Amino acid sequence: MPSSGVLKLTHKAIGAEVRRGTYDVLVDGEHVDGGITMNGNTETAILAGGCFWPAQELLRHRAGVISTRVGYTGGENDNPTADNHPGHAEAVKVIFDPEQTSYRDILEFFFQMHRPDLGEGLVGSDYRSEIFYTSDEQRQVAEDAIADADASGIWHGKVVTKISQAGPFWEAETEDQDYLQHYPDGKNQFSP
Repeated sequence: MPSSGVLKLTHKAIGAEVRRGTYDVLVDGEHVDGGITMNGNTETAILAGGCFWPAQELLRHRAGVISTRVGYTGGENDNPTADNHPGHAEAVKVIFDPEQTSYRDILEFFFQMHRPDLGEGLVGSDYRSEIFYTSDEQRQVAEDAIADADASGIWHGKVVTKISQAGPFWEAETEDQDYLQHYPDGKNQFSP
C-alpha cells in the first residue's frame, strides 16, 4: 500500500490495518474525511447522546478523528431501521487515531455536546446518554469521565450516562449518514 493517496474502505473494513501515510478516506465509495494521517493504529468509540446527526457533525471535526458513522446499538432487534429500532440508541461510531487524540478527550467532548443529566424518561431510549465500551480500559476511562463530569456540577441534575459493553452496531440508512453535510440547515435542532 502506498504512503499516500485514496484509501477505499467498505463499512465492514473500517479498522483494518493501514500503513503510515496521508489518505483521503472513502467509505463505500463516499468521501468521509480528508487529509487524515494514519499511523496504522486506530481505536473505536461508540457514543449515544441525543440525535446522531448533530453528534456526528460535531465529532467529525475533532482532531484525530478519522471517520464517523451513525447507527443504532443497544436495542432489541437485529438490523434496526429508522422506523423499527426498539430499545436502540441513536449512536455514532468514531474511528480515531490514539496518537492524535485520546479516548478520554473524546469522552470529555461528548459530555460537552449533549445533556448527560437527562434520563430516558425525558428523552426516550433513542436519545439516551450511553457509552458503549470496546475494552476494559475504555470501561474504566468511561467510569472516571462520568464521575468527573458529575462532580463538575455543570448540569442541573446528576449525570445519568450509562456504560455498556459494545454489541452489534447497526449502521443507519444511507440518507442518515453525514446528514448535516448534505443538509446544513437540517430538519432537526441540536440535541437537548
